[in-house]
Amino acid sequence: MAAPALPPTLLRRPMHPGDAARWADLLEAVEEADRRGEHYDAVDCAEELVDPELDLDRDTTFVLDAAGAPVAYQVLRMRSGTALGARVVTDAGVHPAHRRQGIGRALLAVAVQRAREKGASVEMRVAETSPGAVALAERAGMTPLRWWSELVRDLAEPVAPVAQPAGLTLVPLATGGQYQAARWDEPLRAAHNAAFADHWGSTPVSATRWEYQRTGGRAFRPSCSAVALAADGTIAGYVLAYEYAADTERTGRRDLYVGMVGTLAAYRGQGVAGALLAHVLQAAADSGYDDSSLTVDAQNATGALGVYERAGYRLHRREVTYSLPAATLATRAVP
Repeated sequence: MAAPALPPTLLRRPMHPGDAARWADLLEAVEEADRRGEHYDAVDCAEELVDPELDLDRDTTFVLDAAGAPVAYQVLRMRSGTALGARVVTDAGVHPAHRRQGIGRALLAVAVQRAREKGASVEMRVAETSPGAVALAERAGMTPLRWWSELVRDLAEPVAPVAQPAGLTLVPLATGGQYQAARWDEPLRAAHNAAFADHWGSTPVSATRWEYQRTGGRAFRPSCSAVALAADGTIAGYVLAYEYAADTERTGRRDLYVGMVGTLAAYRGQGVAGALLAHVLQAAADSGYDDSSLTVDAQNATGALGVYERAGYRLHRREVTYSLPAATLATRAVP
């Protein structure tokens, strides 16, 4: 069966750094229709397009109309190093004015072809409230693999203090208002890779990716991020937090996104994450943030959801990861 083709009036090409502003406009149009609470500006998109681990020529697609206006995009990211095997994770969107024309199917076919080249599965994560995306995944024979809960906490509600775990010291990651990358990057990366080694779908983070994605971007907020240090100075747990300027501009509310929470296996069950979260949330409240949000694996076996609920977070929306296994891709075309 031939792969689905784009409508003949549309052109497809790889994305490049000069597309940042137009990509941001497209993402905002998608957000207006889908209401996922995700906003990006041109600077955010420019950061994405210089990702050192992203092959723009092979793993990005920009779909343009005859006038050169963007109508759809796709970014493919390669993941490996877990029991799940090699995976191609697709992030894609279609402008609401161009939906129901087969563009989503054509983009998914590109992801499938790339996965076949890599001997990998294909994954896509969609909101449960996005019927078009859910229908696309299910028509392609993809099956639900994992569920995710987006939680929100109103910082107008007081933050209950949590006792510091015995033998540990909580330390903010901003010293004199600045983050010391030479001091913290490598210990944090090592702690994260160890803490998430047993988490579903997690892959080790390289030094390049850590600097680019975790602590080197403009969204990172070290003054609202912290570590718990053991007596020997090693990291027992950590929380890294972010603020996205486009979200603040669009919503008029400052949200502190807790992007990473990790506790080393030897320190689990001692209240490390709860103490760190209380510290971070109080710092956020003191700094004038209105809300805090985070996303958690709803099937996380470490009890993370309970930790967040005790910290005052409540369910806002859910998303689901759909998968098409490599073995299936090797034997049939995507419908």
